[in-house]
Amino acid sequence: MKSFLCVKHFALYGASEAGKDYNTVDMSHLRMYNEYFAPYRAAVEAGVGSVMSSFNIVDGIPATANKWLLTDVLRDEWGFQGLLVTDYNSIAEMAIHGVAPLKEASVRALQAGTDMDMVSCGFLNTLEESLKEGKVTEAQIDAACRRVLEAKYKLGLFADPYKYCDTLRAEKELYTPEHRAVAREVAAETFVLLKNENHLLPLEEKGKIALIGPMADARNNMCGNVEHDLYSVRTRYTTRRNPVGSRRQG
Repeated sequence: MKSFLCVKHFALYGASEAGKDYNTVDMSHLRMYNEYFAPYRAAVEAGVGSVMSSFNIVDGIPATANKWLLTDVLRDEWGFQGLLVTDYNSIAEMAIHGVAPLKEASVRALQAGTDMDMVSCGFLNTLEESLKEGKVTEAQIDAACRRVLEAKYKLGLFADPYKYCDTLRAEKELYTPEHRAVAREVAAETFVLLKNENHLLPLEEKGKIALIGPMADARNNMCGNVEHDLYSVRTRYTTRRNPVGSRRQG
């Protein structure tokens, strides 16, 4: 196996209130199953190797620590046997939701079915103490470790732990025309086309455009919230005000 596909973010990440990262999702189970779960389940049935939990809250519980979502639905109902990984620092960020500090959040995440803690180091630094206190079991830790090791075994990392560290690999395998063609084909299959009703787009160069809210002048939002080197990004515009020029209002 050369690569490990990961479906994310599980679940309902696109339904968070106000479209904000980390926010609440307030949705009936009927709608979850009928409108949102189908793509995730299709990926599981197709044999995806890993699933990443989402930042948002589901049924009042962060997805990272939601046992109903990660174990009852994903593993028991759909039969997923692969690696379940958190999103970036999401165990630690359960404190932002007001749920628990890192140690307790790590316990909740493990008990919910999480295998791998990305970045927050809660599993690494707190589970030993929680085990001694009887808050988690050795069997729960073993199950998570087994899935992590199994993923590495399938990727061939036990036979060659440095197989992806070959400096010459980029010249032969990365960004090749063949790989780019496949990436383009896969991307095209994910597109959802919207009807351009009444030829709304492209916008006509007349009238006024209202830019509302603080993001109109926020350069660090131009590239999204996961861009770490914002001011080195080459862009024609420094804020959203620039491209609309004299036609802006507000």
